[in-house]
Amino acid sequence: MPAYQNFEQKMQDAERYQREDGIAWTVLVDDLEGTTHQVYGGLADPTYLIGTDGRVAFYNMWTHAPTLHEALEELQKQGWRGEVKGGVHQMPHLLPSMTDGWKGLRRGWPQSFIDLETSAPGMASGPWLGYQLRPLLAPLTLRSKPLPPSAKLGLAAGAAALLFLGARSLMSRSAASSRKGQTSNKRL
Repeated sequence: MPAYQNFEQKMQDAERYQREDGIAWTVLVDDLEGTTHQVYGGLADPTYLIGTDGRVAFYNMWTHAPTLHEALEELQKQGWRGEVKGGVHQMPHLLPSMTDGWKGLRRGWPQSFIDLETSAPGMASGPWLGYQLRPLLAPLTLRSKPLPPSAKLGLAAGAAALLFLGARSLMSRSAASSRKGQTSNKRL
């Protein structure tokens, strides 16, 4: 969205966002200067789990629902206190943002698209493409719980098979091209 002129605009936008996305929990609306956002690192998509002791139990630098699910389960087992999963998860999970990120960019269209594409080329185009492929990608990228080990193994085996077949295809094309070149040279 464009820069807010006053807090009321920001509050209305937050209420609209909560309503349109069906967010059932309390949403923090920061001041116009983004004081809370800056205190918590200023990143675009972090999540903090705060334990009942008032301390950060887990910091997910790039919000990822399956990772948060695991952290919440671990925090619950600890009585909602203490650090979980080493306290920090820094892995960027780009596929969920590619699959679901277009909604946010579309809200601030066209300026949000231009700003993101200018600062990081390809980062705005990716979510548009991912949104087009959403029916195919969403079951894997937007799940709330981690994949079971058997599903991870199956996906890894499928990816390895695709890489193998792709490499084999490239090698056979290269060999055919090489044979064709040798035949052409013999005729000269």
